Amino acid sequence: MKPYLLCALLAMPGYARDMSATDTQRFIDELIANPPAPEQVEGAAALAQEARQRQQPEHNQWADQLARKQAQQAKPTPQALYFVSFSIPEEGLKRLILDADGFGIPATLRGMVKGDMRETANAVLRLVSENKRGGVQIDPKSFSTYGINAVPALVVTCDGHYDRIAGNLALREALTKVAESGDCADNAKAILAAHP
Repeated sequence: MKPYLLCALLAMPGYARDMSATDTQRFIDELIANPPAPEQVEGAAALAQEARQRQQPEHNQWADQLARKQAQQAKPTPQALYFVSFSIPEEGLKRLILDADGFGIPATLRGMVKGDMRETANAVLRLVSENKRGGVQIDPKSFSTYGINAVPALVVTCDGHYDRIAGNLALREALTKVAESGDCADNAKAILAAHP
């Protein structure tokens, strides 16, 4: 159920008045189990629209400013991600992280070393201390979003699409392959052009 629908239904007369947390949860569970008829949904949406229109102008301005601020702070989708793992031998991993840094592409790990933040920080420090460049981010969600099952893997993104290349290719080679025939060729070309 869409969140605005639930809010609109809660705003309907007779639906939710002086409810305790338990009553509210029961009410929500009931809505999920037995969704309202389309007429009720339309009525609730109309009531919610009327309520928004009755708000004082300064409330609307505040809500608009908040929405604009949130839109500005939204984290943009990176043009590319380079997926790596501590299962790669340390010297090879150092090279991969430096390559990714050279192209301005975040090197991305699925998780922490043995589930321990301190051990992970020490491992990353060992990788980057020699050259004082590079770093990694931990982002398990991106691994599942892009279906990463083998590393190293490069993902180049564009307008809701992405190209994925996995295997033992140099990063420049992988970017060149995407630039030649990928859905996101323009982004790969831009990355290559920015880092000749």
